[in-house]
Amino acid sequence: MVVYIALIILLCLSSLLNPVQTVIKDDIHVLIGLVPTQLNASPLDFDKWSKDISLSLNEEQQQRVAWNIPWSDILETQKAPQDLQSHLNTGNPFKLKLWMSFHWHLRRFRLLNEILLSNFARELRNLKSNHPEQWNNDLQNMLQSLPRPLRLLVKTRRLCLEHKKELFYITAGNQLELGANSNCSIWEVEEENKYHWLRLVNVCEDKSHFFITMLSQGASHVLFTAPNNVAKAFCVLKSMTYFEKSVNTDTESNCHWQLNDCKFLPMILSANNKN
Repeated sequence: MVVYIALIILLCLSSLLNPVQTVIKDDIHVLIGLVPTQLNASPLDFDKWSKDISLSLNEEQQQRVAWNIPWSDILETQKAPQDLQSHLNTGNPFKLKLWMSFHWHLRRFRLLNEILLSNFARELRNLKSNHPEQWNNDLQNMLQSLPRPLRLLVKTRRLCLEHKKELFYITAGNQLELGANSNCSIWEVEEENKYHWLRLVNVCEDKSHFFITMLSQGASHVLFTAPNNVAKAFCVLKSMTYFEKSVNTDTESNCHWQLNDCKFLPMILSANNKN
């Protein structure tokens, strides 16, 4: 009898120590139903709760919960997409799965706009650079779903800037050359303090720099002199460079530049020199 009572006490204690595990074994839908409630909590409380989930559930269980969240109901009754996106991030394994699930929901229902896409790309960029150990096939698939310019900005830190119309490349001192023929054709991509803006710095001369916005997700970019849309743009007309103020980014083809991945350019140049 004493042994039986002790066993009951032990089982009760184990349930108290891991209540989430008990819930998931009984009914996964209970935990799924808790997520909308927790998303209404403060970011700090939600972070703590999601960390507990990450520690309590295995990978498969977390996945089952994350991919069954009623995002449509949450968006309809609780939060706008941008508000919800700001609540979610990749701070722990469970939040990462929720974040990916939310992205695919928005894509499926065609709710992604430039701001949401830019935010997802920035977070992927951070993960790939600062937490490479977290990178997996799911994140790679998410990356592949982004527009090409955003994919490029996530994947590489070294760009070459090619004029869309006249095909010149920019080198140090904002000089033009035909083709990317030297390391000075390379521009390092750096984070800018302002949201959605990136700084491009020439590897040979750090005084040479431009700014691009990740909200521009078409085939070309405008190179601005400051991180705002009313700054001057760097343009080319008949091989001559000039700066244009208040440029129409949609129609002014003289100021459109294509971003090319140049992370392998130093190796190519080195191989050519040996030959």
